[in-house]
Amino acid sequence: MAGPAGYVAVNSLGLGHSARAIAIAREIQRRHPDVYLFFLAGAPALDLAVSHGFDAMPLPPTPEWFHEGGRIHSMSRWYWEYARYVRIATKFLRGEADWDHFRFLISDGEMATVRLAVRRQIPTVVIAHSIGQDFGGSFLTRRIESFGRSWMRSLLTAKHVKVLALERNVDLPNVTYVGPIVRAPSGPREKLRDDFVFLKKTILVAPGGTSLGKFLIDEAVKAFRELHLPDAQMIVVTGPKIAAPKDADVFWRGFVPNLQDYVTAADLVITMAGKGTMYEALAAGTPVIAVPAKGHVEAERNLRAAGLTFAFEDAFRLRDLIPAKLAEPRSPPRDFGPAKAVDAIEGFLAAEGIALD
Repeated sequence: MAGPAGYVAVNSLGLGHSARAIAIAREIQRRHPDVYLFFLAGAPALDLAVSHGFDAMPLPPTPEWFHEGGRIHSMSRWYWEYARYVRIATKFLRGEADWDHFRFLISDGEMATVRLAVRRQIPTVVIAHSIGQDFGGSFLTRRIESFGRSWMRSLLTAKHVKVLALERNVDLPNVTYVGPIVRAPSGPREKLRDDFVFLKKTILVAPGGTSLGKFLIDEAVKAFRELHLPDAQMIVVTGPKIAAPKDADVFWRGFVPNLQDYVTAADLVITMAGKGTMYEALAAGTPVIAVPAKGHVEAERNLRAAGLTFAFEDAFRLRDLIPAKLAEPRSPPRDFGPAKAVDAIEGFLAAEGIALD
């Protein structure tokens, strides 16, 4: 007998939301093979979900940050674009979503679906790192953020909603802290190195699924070429938003659906301080240099929570940092799996009258 069907909606600003939702969805299907999960996502998150074998329907893409040289700016303008996105996505979902067939929603940062599910009293699990944004800046930006936090709080505290918090600062009555969640590698490190033919020490540069990290790629490649390390190689995963050039001395990759495997096989990871690649490196025990974008409050919180002390300015001293981090021993692997989150999802849905078996 077929199990229930549910939507999995993901914010498409980068790939971190999608990767985390995929880890959760795979664990649900491992425990409950008859459950049907259908992804709702904009590009490039949609592509990642499809590459992992999930059926999906495209949403409008979440707007990207406005940035220059690793510095985020014009947040009031971004909030305007995000409000426009929510209106467009809501209109689209009103016509396309089938809430009679899909009995529950799991949303990783995608609030248009949460908004509709709350109105229809659909059991909803929201994976959140905070209540709204806190970039500060101008008076207008702070006012918009204050309104956004109130709007988001009203949705997160609605009836039939359960919140899974990735950080400990989410103060809500219906919250369960689950911590960071990443995908598990597909095999042991040594096998992955053989599969990828990593014969030298490997520096992996993977700044994320947006165009924000281009400055970090430029600085990492520059430092690597100046260092002249004969026993090392550099692989750059530019992601879906940055064009991969064909320069010599560096191996270039574009969109990589199994980035966690590259992270596990590498000897050093250089990335932005998001909850995706940085935590994949920590989970694998791979030494990591994680650079926050200038003024990115969430990234700075991520670093503190992980016990790391990198700053934006470290992007410009990679020539010193790369040899030091390559000399570090690997750390013990850490468990950032989805088990705790899926336990909470099972309990919530059962209380809402939805048995996954």
